[in-house]
Amino acid sequence: MNTKKSITKLALAVTLVCAAFGTGSAQAATDAEIVTAIDKGLAYLHAQQQAGGNWSYWGGTYDDAATGAAAYAMLTQKSHWGSNAAAYQADVDKAIRFLLNNALGATVSTRNDAVNICPGGGSCAAAYWYGNGESSYTTGLIAPAIALYAAGNPAGVSSATSGPLVGKTWGDIAQSINNTWAASQSTANQGALIGGWRYGLNDGYDSDMSTTQWGIISLAYDKTLGASQPAILNTDLAKWLAFAQDPTSGAGCYQGPGSGLCDHADTGGLLVGLGLIGKPVSDGAVQKALSFVNSNWRDAGSGWYGNFGHPYAMWSIYKGLETNIGLTDTATITNLRPGDCGGDRGTDCNWWQDYNEWLVSNQRTDGSWAGADYWTDPLATAFYLPILGGTVIPDGGDTPEPGTLALLAGALLGMRSLRRKGNARS
Repeated sequence: MNTKKSITKLALAVTLVCAAFGTGSAQAATDAEIVTAIDKGLAYLHAQQQAGGNWSYWGGTYDDAATGAAAYAMLTQKSHWGSNAAAYQADVDKAIRFLLNNALGATVSTRNDAVNICPGGGSCAAAYWYGNGESSYTTGLIAPAIALYAAGNPAGVSSATSGPLVGKTWGDIAQSINNTWAASQSTANQGALIGGWRYGLNDGYDSDMSTTQWGIISLAYDKTLGASQPAILNTDLAKWLAFAQDPTSGAGCYQGPGSGLCDHADTGGLLVGLGLIGKPVSDGAVQKALSFVNSNWRDAGSGWYGNFGHPYAMWSIYKGLETNIGLTDTATITNLRPGDCGGDRGTDCNWWQDYNEWLVSNQRTDGSWAGADYWTDPLATAFYLPILGGTVIPDGGDTPEPGTLALLAGALLGMRSLRRKGNARS
């Protein structure tokens, strides 16, 4: 277990405990607003679910991806279900069954460089979701939801009623997803693009930074159900992360610095990868990426670029910062928005609270947040809720927890102050 992440989880539990029980602290009012915003966001997602258990995205074209994102968001906020617990549990039950029944299966053995990727050699089962040809994005959005749903129960049998996952355990499914990522990773046959993933799994062996982050997140969550991956996967992934970073600005770039697309969302994805392959915060690449985020922190979202108001970028950056510096760090991201984060939070103001202030202020009355470009309102809401809730991304040693109530007892036993996560990962 990563002890520094455990400290962060306990700190977060204290914050939400204070909000729930009204301690009268200086932060209580704002924290209460955050809790209210989460509750409203959950109610909105509940209202948007379709009869079949799915959430609609672009007229049904990308329903699998939207359903994975929404189910994940609801599961990360399980501690907020309250009196709606039965209804919300039914929502995620239906959603997960919908996703399992839409899965595709295959048999794999090697990457396109003939390196065998199966545990124990030979051939092995693979599972993925087509997602209208964007199977990497879709599978990467679904796998974390399945992992949270099945947390602590890898030997349990899935609820699939049709398709290749019928009768499979949750651990089997996680391993099958990992086998897909390993078999489809770009190899040295692709030159500088080695180590990442592109839109379609198994159909091109190409790489971009935006897509690759979803493979990284999926692999991290699959590990919590006991899934393994070949050692070469992280070796080659490290090569891609090094290539994708602009050496001057530190930004993550879509297909490397020469692509010209070096932006917030890709930098968040880069940081996710660097953190989850074990790079310490002191590493030069991590520091450069963090510097880019800090320098461009206040940017408004517009098109593919920017930060605040760009749901895809904010969720990417959140994951990258949480993975590397934690939720309570006040020293790294200092270029905060003036007048929004500091008034009622004093010296505790930091990057996560700045995000939360924006989210509380920009939530609509129906509980949603406005989408942008490709990201519709329900999908934007699904990206924003885990930020408000302080979701902790597993790093291979952590077991994800669907909410923070499990931490309540420990929090009430004496953890009274927020502690900043250290700069080195353990």
